[in-house]
Parts: sequence; C-alpha cells; structure tokens
Amino acid sequence: MLSRLRIIGIHLLIIAAVSGAAAAASLTFARMPQTTRVHPFPILPARGEPAITAGPAWLAMKGIPSDVRAARLRRRSAAVRVIVVAPWQVTLRAGGRVVRSFHASQRSPSLTQLVRLIAESSWIASPQPGVTYLKAGLVVTAGTSLTVAPPSARLVLADRPGVFLYADHGALTIKFATVESTRPQYTGADQHSYMQITHARLIGLGWDWSDSYGVAWKNGSTGGATGSTFSRNYFGLYTGSVSGLTFSRDIVAKNYFYGFDPHTYSQNLTITKNTVTGNGRHGIIFSGHVTGSIVADNIVHGNAANGIMMDESSTGNVIRDNVVTGNHGDGIVLASSPANRIAGNIVRGNRVGLRLTRTGPHSVRLVGNLVAGNSLNAEGIAGTAGNTIASNTRLVWSGDTLAVIWALTVALATVTLISLRSCLLSEAR
Repeated sequence: MLSRLRIIGIHLLIIAAVSGAAAAASLTFARMPQTTRVHPFPILPARGEPAITAGPAWLAMKGIPSDVRAARLRRRSAAVRVIVVAPWQVTLRAGGRVVRSFHASQRSPSLTQLVRLIAESSWIASPQPGVTYLKAGLVVTAGTSLTVAPPSARLVLADRPGVFLYADHGALTIKFATVESTRPQYTGADQHSYMQITHARLIGLGWDWSDSYGVAWKNGSTGGATGSTFSRNYFGLYTGSVSGLTFSRDIVAKNYFYGFDPHTYSQNLTITKNTVTGNGRHGIIFSGHVTGSIVADNIVHGNAANGIMMDESSTGNVIRDNVVTGNHGDGIVLASSPANRIAGNIVRGNRVGLRLTRTGPHSVRLVGNLVAGNSLNAEGIAGTAGNTIASNTRLVWSGDTLAVIWALTVALATVTLISLRSCLLSEAR
C-alpha cells in the first residue's frame, strides 16, 4: 500500500513540476515587447480662411451684410441696421446712413431705456418683462457703457443680418444674465474696450466670419469671465492682441469649433479652474505668439481634437495642474512652441498623452506630470526624469510561443500519466 502511494505521489510531483515549468516559461518567453500603435488623428471638417477680413461691426456701420459676395462688392443694404450709443446720444443707422438720432437722458442708457427711447419694435423690443429682443447691431462707443443684468436678465439676438452686441472703446458688463441667439450671432469688445462677464450664460453666438467667432476680446480690450457658461457658440471664447484677461470657473462646452482660442499676440492671460468639454476641435489652443500666460487647474475632457495645445510660437506659458482626459486627439501638445513649462498635469485616455512637434525637447520643462493610459503616452520627449510617464512599450502574449510551451506540457503530462498507469498495473500483479 505504501509503495502504491509513493508511486502516485512521485508522478503527481512530476506533473506539478512540468506545469510550473510551463507557467514560468510562458511568463519568460511568451510575452513579447511591443510598441503601442496609435490610431490616426481624428479627421475633422476643414475650415477655410474668410475671403473678407472686415469684422461685422465695421461692415454693419457701412450697411454691408456679413456675406462674402455682398461684402466683396461693398453692396449696401437697408436691412443692415445699427443702434449706436454715444454719450447722451443714440443714433440709428440703416444701410450705412443715419436715419434717426435721439438725445438720451443719461450718458449711458440701459437696455430698458433704449427700448423706451427708440420705441420701435423693429429695432429693439421687450416682449415680456426681463427679456430684451435685439433686432439690430448694438454698438457701445467711447465714454459709454452697457450692462446686461437683472431686471433685464435675458438678451435675445434676432435672426437677421448684422445683429450683434459690440463695444468700440466702450464697456460691456454681462452678469447674472443670458445672451443668446436664434441663430449664431456675435458678442465682443474691440479697440481698447472693456467686457466683463460674471455668472452669465452666452449661448449660440458667432459664426465663421472674421472676428465673429462668438464671444471675443480684441485689440487691447480688457476684462474677462468668471463663473459663466459658454455653449453652442462657434468658438467658446476668442482673444486677439489683448493682455491681462482672466477666465476662471467657467464652463466652456459643446462649442462648434474651439473652446478657448487665445490668438495673435495675446499675453499675460490667466485661464484657471474651468471645465472645457465636448468642443468640436481643441479644448484650449494658444496660436500665434500667445505668451506669458497661465493655464492651471482646468478639467479638459472629451474634446474632438486635442485637449490643450500651444501652437505657432506660443512661448513662456505655464501649463500646470490640469486634468486632461478622454480627448479624441492628443492630451497636451506643443507645436513650434518652445520654452513652456508643463507641470503637475494628469493626462489619461487620449490618443497621445504628451506630444512635442517641431519643438526642441530640451527647450520645454516637464515637472511632476502623470501621463498614463493613453494610446501612446509620449512622443517627441527627450527624457522623463521627474515625471511619471508610462512606457510606450508593453508586453503582449505570443500565441505561437504559448502553443508550443503548452503542447509540450500536455505531452509530458500525458507520458507521466501513462507511466503512472503502467506502474499501478504492475503493482497490482
């Protein structure tokens, strides 16, 4: 009996040893290093450059529609109308000509006062309490200001040519209010104007026309936005040639093209604690010598192209402590933009996590970033010291090698079992 148990035990030990050796061989020889294959960059609709570079306010003051053919021919239309607010005076223009003028009782009349003063619903109306319906462009000039706030807490821009809200050396304040359009229109500050947006909603504004991209600050304008929502605009927010603006705690979501688009020599911007999600291109893009700015503590998620991008010599910027996840393009991209500092960001679930292109890898400072779980974690990076950047190489199982190892294992186990049977039969005799 003891001899029989000894025979069984020896054969079982042989089978266990063979199985253990097979498992060890699988882990050692059947896992092959493979560089991650990244899927192609998403194909997005092309956007052409506008044939006419004049902005909507200039065209409207001339009575020219924001239409490529009409603008090229300088064809005036009486349907293009503008309300011009100057100190103590309001002027109505149609087709580029003055049609009426009013003396205002205040230096800067409110929306409610404009409705009463003009008293023509074809220009501006209040169909119900708290709602102003604007049917012409509204230009606030030097020395005047306009506030959109309770009790006139909703401003609707009509679906007709040349309707916009615009400051030309003037001041716009939008707080605890909604500015929206029945079709994409334009709200902006130009020529050293001021526009501050606080706890407001700006929806459905802008279109693909020079400087008419939605909500814009240009040419030395100041201000910013806090605690506000920018949604379904052509661009969420746009700046050009401005300095010192602050955008904080805003929601920039589901805009047709970009979320934030600081552009063309903008500088010293602060973009912090915003949620930038679901936009049709890049979430945040600096392009054209945008310098000396901070992008910090933002959540940038689920945009159709890149999460955060520095482009065209946008240098001297700090990109820190952002969470950049699930963008269909890349997480953080520097294109032709050296001398930026990238620190403390979490970058996951993008096509490429951190990518440098046409940017010297030693010209960028990378500190304390966590980059993992992307299709490709890093591209164009010189070194990863001081960061946690997962390798682009991973171990994958080789089916052929596993088949050979375990076929041999099964064969040896079979031989062992045959031997066990023979030994037991001999023992029985």
